[in-house]
Amino acid sequence: MIILTERLQAIADNIDNDESVADIGTDHGYLPLYLYEHRNAHSNNNLNVQSPKLIMTDVSKGSLKKAEDNMLRLFGGEKVPVEPRLGDGLEIIKPGEVDTIVMAGIGGLLMTEIMDWDISKTMSYKKYILQPRNNGGALRRYLYEVGIEVEKFLIVPEDRRYCEIMVCRTPTFDPGNTFVVRRKDSTEFDDNYFEYPDIMIAQAGKHTKRYLEEKCSFEKKIVDNITAGRNIKMQSEIEEDSAINIRLEKIKRIEYLLSNI
Repeated sequence: MIILTERLQAIADNIDNDESVADIGTDHGYLPLYLYEHRNAHSNNNLNVQSPKLIMTDVSKGSLKKAEDNMLRLFGGEKVPVEPRLGDGLEIIKPGEVDTIVMAGIGGLLMTEIMDWDISKTMSYKKYILQPRNNGGALRRYLYEVGIEVEKFLIVPEDRRYCEIMVCRTPTFDPGNTFVVRRKDSTEFDDNYFEYPDIMIAQAGKHTKRYLEEKCSFEKKIVDNITAGRNIKMQSEIEEDSAINIRLEKIKRIEYLLSNI
């Protein structure tokens, strides 16, 4: 029996039983193997739950081998509809082959590169569940520009840190046609708008306030260090003032969100 971390469980909870899924950068394969195990248990209980295609991919042979070993350990010789594939990003997934793409635990900038590599293919999947390790704001700016909607925003703790999880929907698209993206202009919004989006308070959960408080405290410490002259990387007063102003704008945005929770 697979027991997921709170982060992976939150991702699994946002995948319906009838959705086909590709887990990009699967590492140990815990998520797709859990989905199969969970669906299979329901099916055995005569709930008529199908177990559609599950794909686990990784660019690392070692990581994919770990996932395959876990599949063998858990299910032995049982024929399991979880297909391992070695390769980079979405290159090894056919257009429209699955309903949902999961990318978790990789950087937000890498996610934008993966999605922008072939935007028509990217738009051929109905749903994305994204958990960026960093640069979530830059990823959300990209999603806004290409018209992928963030429907749900979750804050989940794991290993003394907080993870952002986004459940996203692509525009209605026929996989048989070429998709032409008319990118929106995002320059009217500053970086803080995307780094700390309004949806955080619209869908605030039990961890949201603490997450924002910690972010606010972190930014204030940086400002204190700069003003106290302890940041030796600053080369001039102008550079210090610019760095302080950037941090103060972040603090202002975070405090605005906190005041509305």
